[in-house]
Amino acid sequence: MKTSREKKDLLVMKLLHYFITDRNYNPVVVHGIQNEIWLENMDSDFRIVRIVMNYIHNEEQLEFDNFKVSKLVKQIKLKTFTFKMKVLTLYLDLNEDVKLSNTKINFQVRVKNENSLKKDKMILQYFNDMPQKLKFTEEGALLYQKINNDIIKKNLDKSEKINDLFRPKSTIVTNVLITIMTIIMVLMYLLAEGSTSIKTLFEFGALVKDGNPLRLFSSIFLHIGVVHFLMNMWALKLLGTQTERFYGHGKTLLIFIYSGIIGNLLSLILMEDNVISAGASGAIFGLMGAILYFAINQRTYMAEALRREILPVIILNILLGFMVPGINIYAHIGGLIAGMLISVALGIKYKSTKFERINGFVCSVILVLILGYLAYFM
Repeated sequence: MKTSREKKDLLVMKLLHYFITDRNYNPVVVHGIQNEIWLENMDSDFRIVRIVMNYIHNEEQLEFDNFKVSKLVKQIKLKTFTFKMKVLTLYLDLNEDVKLSNTKINFQVRVKNENSLKKDKMILQYFNDMPQKLKFTEEGALLYQKINNDIIKKNLDKSEKINDLFRPKSTIVTNVLITIMTIIMVLMYLLAEGSTSIKTLFEFGALVKDGNPLRLFSSIFLHIGVVHFLMNMWALKLLGTQTERFYGHGKTLLIFIYSGIIGNLLSLILMEDNVISAGASGAIFGLMGAILYFAINQRTYMAEALRREILPVIILNILLGFMVPGINIYAHIGGLIAGMLISVALGIKYKSTKFERINGFVCSVILVLILGYLAYFM
């Protein structure tokens, strides 16, 4: 016969097996916590699951536990850049006299044994397959071995996917784009009057309100002046490298072109009739938007970079667009939005669902149609 401690330990192992292998939760290291296991899944209704082995003997202790959870959840929300976070707490050792009461963030379940999970409304609503998944044909040492092997295998699979997402990749598209723009820049000086000449810019395909839709594409590869060119090439090298690393070559090219065109369409709608515009800035802001979307979806791993690097850079560049004369802020804003939107359609490897990608594609097409109509038919 198993002792009560052995039964509880086995139940904890089964719960860990369920949440990690079936529900894609990951263990969370929470400093200063004892006899508790914290698991997280940012795509679940309950982003945090706690398995509490501590004995809760009265309601005062339960209140303190709720207070502790609220403080720790605030810290996790800041670290993971998450605004809403529900916690499911499974209490495995709770005095019969203690009454559970859900808080705004902490939803509580009393777990006496496996059978009690079959009757709990919270479990049946959100984890209705749990009671069945906790059943195993193996017993004794074989059961512990199976649970341990399954968890290790699942964690190795997750690690391989994360390593694949973040491993360095070649920057073929970025290098090709820089090469094309460099060649065009040189030709503007060899064959015409240079990149600051309005006549040259017009002849090479800069963006103006003349009804020619080809300028939406051609103007992306032109730059007004050497300084403008060098700054954009530097930004393209940095952001293009990251985008290719996260999305791959083909998707990076689509993000770049789509964002540039959307930025130019918005420019056509809002800029004055006698203005000429050129540059890859809208497309580059699209790469920023794509990186932002990726970081938000992978904030478990990129929360620090999101908070300290990605968002500050985007905000700073948008503010500079408003403050510095001659910058086409419409292209920047349009490109940023487009980059995020097309990234939803293209999806993130191992992460995005088919439903999300279809919605992103539909919205991307609708955006082109609306802006195109406003730019050319209004």
